[in-house]
Amino acid sequence: MSANGNNGGSAESSEAAPAAPQPSVRLDIADRMKRWHGKVAVVTGASGAIGGAIAVELVKAGMIVCALSRRRDKVEKLRVSLFDVAGTLNYVECDITVEDDIKYAFGWIENTYGGVDMLVNNAGIITKCLLTEKNNTRDLYKTMETNIIGLSMCTREAVKSMKARDVKGHIINVNSIFGHKVHQAVPGTRPLNGMYPASKYAVTAITECIRQELVYLGTGCKVTSISPGLVEGDILSANTSKDNEIVNYMPKLKPEDVAEAVLYAITTPENVQIHELIIKPMGEFL
Repeated sequence: MSANGNNGGSAESSEAAPAAPQPSVRLDIADRMKRWHGKVAVVTGASGAIGGAIAVELVKAGMIVCALSRRRDKVEKLRVSLFDVAGTLNYVECDITVEDDIKYAFGWIENTYGGVDMLVNNAGIITKCLLTEKNNTRDLYKTMETNIIGLSMCTREAVKSMKARDVKGHIINVNSIFGHKVHQAVPGTRPLNGMYPASKYAVTAITECIRQELVYLGTGCKVTSISPGLVEGDILSANTSKDNEIVNYMPKLKPEDVAEAVLYAITTPENVQIHELIIKPMGEFL
């Protein structure tokens, strides 16, 4: 038997075997999240079901999470539930419909941690008023101020921080399946859509506009819209279940499913951007 361990073939076949191909499977999410360890993430609406789940997963991955919310009690409840985790969770009081609140919050984060590396625009509301209902002006404005204007102002401040520090950050817009289609009302029943789908359709458009602006500014930042269907405990399920009993029997995602979608989007290779991700529970018929 020859010295190189082959089966005694000719000299031509005694050349070293080619190197084994490198595995094509990507590293798992835990390994890919290491790039975000110690980085600062802002999560709006962190007192809600989806925002809370996202904040928890980012903290577990070692991020410094600044939860922007009007509800300290709920964020504090999340914080004390986190044991032996690599990151930290901070509560920052902020009403995202108030520009001074937003500027103060981002200023505090800059003074405390140096700036923002990731923004999760999760805060949103839904009202029960019809578009044609009398005395609905305040509800109409409230929806647009929260779901569109607040999101845009937070994005502005986050991009300002990222660009000033030359950070290749990431902006996540928690959108909705209603940002892509309007739910069909059952004939004879009160429609439940109102201004909400319009505000979420706007988020779909805004995400693309932000992407184009980030390219123009040469920031290297990514932006992703994540559009879930019905989610257990989220504002859409909670606000429609009382008026439409069928919602109680519809399949739903868990808040943690949306959080995992966020982790997937923020751990893609540098040359890959998940622009739009729609996730539905199995069997959904919206």
